[in-house]
Amino acid sequence: MTVITGVMPDPLWHIVLNLRPADQAEMEAVHGIGFNPETLVDTVCRVAQRGMGWLFWSDGPVACLGAYPMTPTCASVWAFGTPGWRRVVLGMTRHVKRTMIPTLLKIGCHRAECRALTERQDTYKWLVALGAVPEAVLSEFGTRREDFTLFAWHADEQTHHLRRVAERGGVPLRNGG
Repeated sequence: MTVITGVMPDPLWHIVLNLRPADQAEMEAVHGIGFNPETLVDTVCRVAQRGMGWLFWSDGPVACLGAYPMTPTCASVWAFGTPGWRRVVLGMTRHVKRTMIPTLLKIGCHRAECRALTERQDTYKWLVALGAVPEAVLSEFGTRREDFTLFAWHADEQTHHLRRVAERGGVPLRNGG
């Protein structure tokens, strides 16, 4: 069972110090080799104070998910976790569709985006399942020239989906449609 809480520093430290190898590689590609975990924890805690950060638990803290405003109408979204990720990914998926996307729409975001290492097929599949559209490959975006894929959600697509969910009594279909 997945438990969702707000972000707290100690459990977040546990996640950051026990990242999945692919998440560690992605952090290093964005923040530099030997990135400073303290900076990441501080940044996530600040974002979470605005209500856009969540921890996912299953026998301890497993993953973190959130968003922060890049502009008044565009958000950057992110997620990372420990090797226990598979135990909470379904709960995270539900949370994104039922809480995070509607919250972003409510505060006026018409776009949300995420950058992910292009080689991460697991991330590609998950983001597409969440309704994100791959828009571009950012060649040599990483610190070691790794390619990243830019994914985006657009409000008009999400609003249409949410309207259909409401028409079905608030029960989304498994395939997101």
